[in-house]
Amino acid sequence: MTYNKVFNSLGALGFIPFGIGIVLTLIEADFLGINGIDIFTSYSLAILCFLSGSLWGQILKDEFFDRNKRALVMTNVLVVAGWSASLASEKFSIISLIVLGLAFCGILLLEIFLFRQSVVSLNRDYARLRFALTALVLSGHVGMVVIHA
Repeated sequence: MTYNKVFNSLGALGFIPFGIGIVLTLIEADFLGINGIDIFTSYSLAILCFLSGSLWGQILKDEFFDRNKRALVMTNVLVVAGWSASLASEKFSIISLIVLGLAFCGILLLEIFLFRQSVVSLNRDYARLRFALTALVLSGHVGMVVIHA
């Protein structure tokens, strides 16, 4: 098995909890007493943390530069913003979804910036997959906002 097969499989499987959250929200059902918005926002935060951590791993391979320090701080700001939004998701679901979606945009833009600065190296296939999955996740956030509007 190659890494391409692994990350393609994990990427596809990783979208399933988002899909479950969307479907449960559409049909107004719960799973084990947990509603769709809570599944969606909590998983969104988990993936946001994962992506932030993977950027940390890439950045720490590089020499220390101010841009890297700022990037590390920015990942934390985005995760704390996402965490704060997820805490407020019960009362402010639309705002929570928007903030989490913007945090995903921030991580993607940060990753693109660091890639262009040669701080992070991405396998071309992985980069395409990340962009496609991020577009799907952002579409999911927009869809959830529309459902709750």
